[in-house]
Amino acid sequence: MHTPPLVCLPRHGFRVLFLCAAIALPRALFPTSAFAMVTQPTGEVMPKAASAAEISCCATGRGFPAEALTFTGLFKYHVLNGVMGGDATIDPIGDAHTTPGTFSPQCGLSGTIVMRGGGCKNALGWYNATVPATKPTQIYPLVPGDLTMAYPNGISCATNDFCPLATRTTTQPQNKWADPLPEFAGNIRTDPKWTGGQIGFAMIGLAGSQCPQTKYSQAELNDKNAAGQQWVSTLIYQSVADPNAYYIAFEDQPTCAASWKGCQPGSGTAITDPNQGNDGDFNDFVFYVSGISCKDGGMPCTVPGQMGICAGGVTECASGGMATTCRQAVKPQTEICDSVDNDCNGMVDEGDLCPGGSICDKGVCVHACDEGEFKCIIGLTCAPDGYCKDPRCVSVACGAGQVCVAGICRGGCDGVTCPHGQLCRIGRCVEPCDGVTCDAGKICEDGACQPPCGECRDCRAGSGRTCSKSAPNKGVCVETGCEAKTCPSGQVCVAGTCQDGCQGVVCPGGQQCMGGECVAVPTPDAGVGTGGMLGTGSGGSGSGGLRGTGGSGFGLSNGQDAGVGSGGSSGETPAPAVRTCGCEVNGRSPRVLSALSVALFVWIARRRRSR
Repeated sequence: MHTPPLVCLPRHGFRVLFLCAAIALPRALFPTSAFAMVTQPTGEVMPKAASAAEISCCATGRGFPAEALTFTGLFKYHVLNGVMGGDATIDPIGDAHTTPGTFSPQCGLSGTIVMRGGGCKNALGWYNATVPATKPTQIYPLVPGDLTMAYPNGISCATNDFCPLATRTTTQPQNKWADPLPEFAGNIRTDPKWTGGQIGFAMIGLAGSQCPQTKYSQAELNDKNAAGQQWVSTLIYQSVADPNAYYIAFEDQPTCAASWKGCQPGSGTAITDPNQGNDGDFNDFVFYVSGISCKDGGMPCTVPGQMGICAGGVTECASGGMATTCRQAVKPQTEICDSVDNDCNGMVDEGDLCPGGSICDKGVCVHACDEGEFKCIIGLTCAPDGYCKDPRCVSVACGAGQVCVAGICRGGCDGVTCPHGQLCRIGRCVEPCDGVTCDAGKICEDGACQPPCGECRDCRAGSGRTCSKSAPNKGVCVETGCEAKTCPSGQVCVAGTCQDGCQGVVCPGGQQCMGGECVAVPTPDAGVGTGGMLGTGSGGSGSGGLRGTGGSGFGLSNGQDAGVGSGGSSGETPAPAVRTCGCEVNGRSPRVLSALSVALFVWIARRRRSR
């Protein structure tokens, strides 16, 4: 088994020292998953170090630093988004993979060659991948093989080989070339040749050259040995700076059943000369392709350990595309009064968020209660902090994420079933994208900012979702059947059918479902009624609901619009206990606002007459 040379120790420090030592110890002492090393069936660890002769000939001999022909140098010098070294933490050995072999094309797909360690001029192409994997009959070029022909004023090297290298810095001016390297865009998602699934990449074999064999990103399509074991012909590295980009590295010489190094021309005899055939350093053709994701990448997820809106994430590839991790897709924002943890500190609506004379309560700026004009409804008391509360909860301090109900602290979301498509956060049902602001060109889906579906990504197969192509959810993966469905107010679309938005909903304490929303129970101030919820005058006949006290009153029947009349009588149903003061308005239900507006009008009229 190959042990990395000691010259790598100063560049990698303790991590590589530990790795090199671990290679020499029995593998049983270390979990296999701890080291993502790629090995040939014959035991050699890939990639191997570039030979001293190659470095002397084609790097230092041409004025470049020795690392210009290595992956360490490539990851160190590669410029991404104007910044050099964004991928410098990639370990050429520990982070090498042979997966993912296939990818999902996204917006902005582009490719370029970032390192070439030989004289062959092979192109990089893409193809439609199949399940099970089969060699494609058509490969469509993305990066041309001869960049000097495609760009006469772009890449140019006096030696016509080993170009480009990892860095442009050289003491020999004749070996300079274009910076940055030209990129080649592939609008695969709009290309009629794309069948709509995963794609693979291939170094297209060039007939008549030393590199006539096509090599594939899918390991299972490359050559096997006589025992049917897969030779490693391609290495794949995921970019750290851009999780939707990959380095795809190929050995350029042909392999054969006898050896991954290749066979003598015209025979099945393995090459043994170290100066011939494949050398295993994988610096022959290294392409950088961005705008791609592995299978199941780019899906909404919840980031472990994150709070508030920062918990919204997007899946990205891990472990060589064999698994996914959840990457944070929303950054902390300024806290505002909206019942959402905007600054991701685990607290909601903290601080002075409302204009003078008002306070933030359950996401709404409301006036504080007092024992004078703004009294609390029957059953609640004006607590020292200025909120109308259940007297049993006044002296109770609940922990983060809890609410007080009848003097007992409980999880604010315990037993709660939010309206369809919403989720419960700290005692309130909210839309996952509430409080989330995305950059231009991205949309919020399930609480995460990401490119719109259809244009840049697909809805996950088997998720029961389809990409909506029309407003208001254009570019969002929605339930299949609902992508073009518009439901009446107060209803929601479930699997293509409109249904009552409050069906099966159990709201958090102190809230009730109205019009498909869990809203704080509306309560008038002391000037409107004696407490509870108003009953009906002659304009309405609801039992319960909001309660009035004679005179010109108004009624609210089972959540319906209020009727205005005279001679209202007290309703039968008492109001449930709530923790808000009498002037609270949620702002999410037009019916509640309408009812409170009428109540306010009646109260003002009474006060004017009394004056």
